[in-house]
Amino acid sequence: MMKVLAIETSTYSGSVAVSEDDMILGEYYLNMGPSHSERLVPAIDMLLGELGIGRKELGGVAVSLGPGSFTALRVGISTAKGLAYSLGIPVTGAYSLEILAGLMEIIKEETIFIGEGALLYRDFLEDNGLGGEAIQICPPYLNYPRASSLAFYGFKRFAEGHADEVLGLAPMYLRKPDAELTAKGRQDDRNGHN
Repeated sequence: MMKVLAIETSTYSGSVAVSEDDMILGEYYLNMGPSHSERLVPAIDMLLGELGIGRKELGGVAVSLGPGSFTALRVGISTAKGLAYSLGIPVTGAYSLEILAGLMEIIKEETIFIGEGALLYRDFLEDNGLGGEAIQICPPYLNYPRASSLAFYGFKRFAEGHADEVLGLAPMYLRKPDAELTAKGRQDDRNGHN
């Protein structure tokens, strides 16, 4: 029996979950806003406390790699690395689409649109003849990656003998951080004025 702690911080709606093999023991789903760094570790400790599980009972940590919020991903990945390293347990990372697509294995015919983009472009899809039975839009609560889905993914990877290098985990970003873009803009301005 393997207990997996899952940490999902790719969006403001972060979550943590613990699974034992293929069963979810508990999950906290929080609208953390930009405060992942303040609320993540206390949420993990509260969840483990409520479940009566000590950190040393964990067999692995699964963490979301994004894409998503720059700071939130760094907080989640750093927390996962710290726990895995200090406890001497394996860690695995997963991209958000892999986590969201876990419910896709059972789909055989219809196309399901999932994620924030599906909600944003719902009217466009339906107005352009893609509505009706041809598409399904997931309900809002399924459009964000959940730690419980990540926990199942993590268990599957660990059961297959796969773990990532603790120091090798890195977030996936769709764009550069604002600080880097601002610095590059200043550099471009200086170069343009010379």
